[in-house]
Amino acid sequence: MSKIDNWIDEIITRSSSIDNVNPKEEVLIEFLVKESFRISNEKGMDVNILLSSCYDLVTSAEYYSMVAHAGWLYCPHEDPRIFFHYTNCCPRHVLTNEFHFNPSNKPTSGKIGTASAKLLLIFYKCIFKYLGRSEVILRGVEPVDAIILDQTSNKILFAEIKASPLCILPLSAKSDRITQESEGEIITSEHEETTISQLSNTEIDLMIPVQDGGIWKAQYFSLGKRGESNSLWAYEGLLNLIKSNEGFLLLYHNFWVEAMKSYYPKRNTEIFWLTNACGTPSPIPNGWKKRRVGAGFESISDSKTSVGMDRTDDIKKGIYQVLKLGAEGKPITTKWDFKVGIISNLHAARHFEEYLKALKDIVWTNDLSGNARYVRDLPSDSRVYNLFDGIIALSQSHTRDPWLEELFVFGEKK
Repeated sequence: MSKIDNWIDEIITRSSSIDNVNPKEEVLIEFLVKESFRISNEKGMDVNILLSSCYDLVTSAEYYSMVAHAGWLYCPHEDPRIFFHYTNCCPRHVLTNEFHFNPSNKPTSGKIGTASAKLLLIFYKCIFKYLGRSEVILRGVEPVDAIILDQTSNKILFAEIKASPLCILPLSAKSDRITQESEGEIITSEHEETTISQLSNTEIDLMIPVQDGGIWKAQYFSLGKRGESNSLWAYEGLLNLIKSNEGFLLLYHNFWVEAMKSYYPKRNTEIFWLTNACGTPSPIPNGWKKRRVGAGFESISDSKTSVGMDRTDDIKKGIYQVLKLGAEGKPITTKWDFKVGIISNLHAARHFEEYLKALKDIVWTNDLSGNARYVRDLPSDSRVYNLFDGIIALSQSHTRDPWLEELFVFGEKK
């Protein structure tokens, strides 16, 4: 056994199973996977896109688990409501192209990044289970994020994870109309931050934009109450909502598809401003906030929140990790049929052409002489290796390996 085989075995040993997850997470994901394939079969819809939108729902439940008493936005509308939102503006008024700046409740990247990666692996595990696959999925250790292993054939994938949702829709709750005293008169408050003192007993809704006669309007669906210390309340609430409301999942999916069409190619529709990495409103609306640090204006959501594997820094890091793992492992291993790639929830919609298209079909080999200019200059038994065995996402995958093709192309190949 080669030294690199020992290194691969050691990483497998140190990696952890995703079997010991909270059952409420897995129950919700299993149900969404089953529903995605059912809807795809019954309605002829793209199962890859169905799965991608459902991943956002699951990730939303993780965001919602961190909902707090503070950080809500009061919105003075004919139907007063408060919102716990994840982009820097009032999510209801943006549907009418009105921009009211308010800082988002986005969790720290470290906390949500770990959770997003874990949920993505559970998602793939549930898909494999639904499809009757026997491959094992592990959470890796440095320098590997994820491992997928076929123990009967010694096929193994070392993958870099880049996962981030397209859109986390806001939470909402009904509110009294908030007023304040000014010079002896009672006036109605405008948009302002507020706090829920009785959060555990408040009925919390999920806001979803729905098209009505070509106009986007907010609809609200109850997720129930958070309770005193139930960090998984949103997983329970979403599962109950999906099971009790037959049309909810398709309603959500239809919004998600339109949001994706606005994200790429970029279109400044009303719902575009609810997607991550949507940038700064254009033209700059009256009263929009200047940056708290640096020049220019605040964004609604900046490029650091780019979706899936679409953040340029992540793509560059992923390319290097894949090249390094492949170069250190492929020419040397004798035990493993060793694959490398990037795995995500969403493909690099905006940046594929610029960063990945020219690289996806590259193959390489080692030339110890340093003099080879043509294939004929290499020894006749020289092996060539894929740079990427797979650029993998729920939404769309590019594979150069039959095993990965079987694993990750769920519908028609793109």
